[in-house]
Amino acid sequence: MDIHVTDDQIGRYFRRRQLGLRLLSHGARPQTVREWSGLTRDQLVTLRRRWSITAEEGLRGPSPSSSEVFFTSARASNHAALFASLCQIVGAIPSQRGKDAANKLPSLENGERLCEAFELLKEWAPSAKIEFEQAVLLASGVVEEKAMKLNACASCGAPTLIDKMGSGRTTCSYCRRRALKAASPE
Repeated sequence: MDIHVTDDQIGRYFRRRQLGLRLLSHGARPQTVREWSGLTRDQLVTLRRRWSITAEEGLRGPSPSSSEVFFTSARASNHAALFASLCQIVGAIPSQRGKDAANKLPSLENGERLCEAFELLKEWAPSAKIEFEQAVLLASGVVEEKAMKLNACASCGAPTLIDKMGSGRTTCSYCRRRALKAASPE
């Protein structure tokens, strides 16, 4: 029997496991870990067992599906825009947009980049209340551009997350506050 294994195959094998551990450490659900890392259910069970990660430590149930959480306050919207911008910078969000691009989003390489963007967000804005599963929803939503869109503020050019299902405002919270302040009589 002739077995031929390349260095690239071995490298991907270890990268998948490393990404699986990274995703678990960020609180990703098992389905999300399998989808983004390419690990099978059995490989994930083995990984959790070897690293003593109990089922109680992870989230269960369906992933979040509502983008409303990103528009509940100016702070939440700013943190969401920051995360989406970081995703663009590290290459976790492809330049192509639409449903087809969103379906191609989960992959080993994009999973590594998504983790990198999430770690940068937690480092730069520790007060950000975005959980990892919400970050996945945000990245997918920005790529799909169905409910939300990352755009430049119409006034100052800062990255702004636009709620396409709600107000559809094209200015950032800072410019809106400044406009309200200028319009109010003193």
